[in-house]
Amino acid sequence: MKQKIVQTALKICEKDGYDSFSMRKLATKLNLDPMAVYHYFASKEELTKAIVELIFHRFENKAMFNAKNPKQAFQKILVEYWNLFIEYPGLSLYLIKNSFEDFPSVVLLNEKLQDLWNAFGPGRNVEKKLDIIIDFVHGNALAFSMAPRKNGKGGKTNQNQKQFESSLQYLLGYLSQS
Repeated sequence: MKQKIVQTALKICEKDGYDSFSMRKLATKLNLDPMAVYHYFASKEELTKAIVELIFHRFENKAMFNAKNPKQAFQKILVEYWNLFIEYPGLSLYLIKNSFEDFPSVVLLNEKLQDLWNAFGPGRNVEKKLDIIIDFVHGNALAFSMAPRKNGKGGKTNQNQKQFESSLQYLLGYLSQS
C-alpha cells in the first residue's frame, strides 16, 4: 500500500503541481480515509521525500555507473538528469524552490558530481560552477518539457537531447577553463 500511495501521489503532483497537492486529495483518489494515509506517512513532507527518493533511485540505477573517464561519467549523469526532468517537470520545479539538503538522494547526486568535477576540472569555485551547471540542466529541461510535443516516436526528443548535449559540452568546456 505504501508504494501505491507514493505512485499515486507522484501522479497527482505531476498533474496538478506539488504546491496544490494535499493528503486529502491523495486519500480521495485512493478511496481512503485521509487518516489512513497518515498511517503510512506522518506528513506531506515525509511523503514528498518518499516521492523524491523513488524518482532519484530510478535515476541512480540508470546514471550512476563507474566510468574510467570522469568527464564522460559527469556528462552521462547530467544527460540522464536532464531526461529525468523531462519526464518529471513538476519535480524539477519543486526542487528548484526547495532546499535539496532535505533529500538524501539529491545530496548524493551533488556529492558525486562534485567528486567527478574535481577529478577532471579545476578546483576553483567548484560549488558555484556546479550550481551554474545544474541550473542550466533544470532550465533547459523545463523549457523543453513545457514546449508542445508532436506525435511520433521521440525524434524531436532525440534532436533536443543532442542539442542539449552540445550546449552542455560547450558550457563544461567554458567552466573548466575559468
